[in-house]
Amino acid sequence: MKPGVRWGILGPGAIARSFATAIDALEGHQITATGSRNPDRAVAFNAERNYGAEVGSYEQVASSDSVDAVYVATPHPGHLEHASLALRQGKAVLCEKPLTVNASEARAMCDLARENGVLLMEAMWSRFLPATRRVEGWLATGAIGEPRKLAASFGFRAPFDPKSRLYDPELAGGSLLDIGCYTLSLAALVFGQALIGAEGPEIDVTAELAPTGVDQHCNIVLRFPSGAEANLQCSIDRQTDHTAAIQGTEGGIALDEFWRARRAVLYRNSIRAATSEFPFLANGYEYQAMEVERRLREGAIESPLLPHAESIALMERMDEIRRRIGVQYPFESTIGVTEKVGDPN
Repeated sequence: MKPGVRWGILGPGAIARSFATAIDALEGHQITATGSRNPDRAVAFNAERNYGAEVGSYEQVASSDSVDAVYVATPHPGHLEHASLALRQGKAVLCEKPLTVNASEARAMCDLARENGVLLMEAMWSRFLPATRRVEGWLATGAIGEPRKLAASFGFRAPFDPKSRLYDPELAGGSLLDIGCYTLSLAALVFGQALIGAEGPEIDVTAELAPTGVDQHCNIVLRFPSGAEANLQCSIDRQTDHTAAIQGTEGGIALDEFWRARRAVLYRNSIRAATSEFPFLANGYEYQAMEVERRLREGAIESPLLPHAESIALMERMDEIRRRIGVQYPFESTIGVTEKVGDPN
């Protein structure tokens, strides 16, 4: 492979613009094709960024010879369908979080990647940030002893709009899938198999539902057999702090804006023992793109930093949380089982 990756974009919306900003900052990486159900949106995306990229349908971008990897940035219900287009064409896929709407879809997508021997990675960008990797290293070396408690909160206020992607059940709206997945991903980093293993933790959850029936606020408590506990909060109807605190038997770790962390602080005996600063090269999205390039060079079908099994397990946990709070999407026959593949964009 030549250095870099030639990217095709499926769904030229706001998140794709953030991703494109990161790609523009990486040597050798470029966006070579843009796909949308509405060609005018793809043309406008290219024009505003001065791209000479191809424009086509999702199918055309997924099959283009000018593309090495596809970034799926469509709304949640389209992830399985659109990622599958690329995987069947032998294209690597970086699919926006959450990987799918439910666990059955996640299993189907990961199975397809394995069947075709193609790289698939969930774009949980927070997991690839240098600050997150430093925290992972501290945990692995026992810098805080055994993790006993995690507190993480992520919330913002989005005015209620029944047609917006955040509040529309047809678009798999709600706080859990949109941002609660960040808190659960951090919990998986901290507690590992205790969270993503077959047994999983005891889950307590309370939620407030929007008039459209999606969750606008969730308080989630995960209790593990060891006595460890995670307290997680996500909201789209109110501002919360975006901090995360990990307490262990021998110290602690603090992260400001944990979902886009640029600094990690290690404490021992209530005294700051280390502070690690990691300014972004661009906007933070570049690290997941760099990970795709690394794994493509290896011929891998998944990243060890966020393996398929973890993405599936966290979808299972979110399915269970939705069962507890009574959030089922119109295209699901039961929670966790999709009747049809959505095509909202």
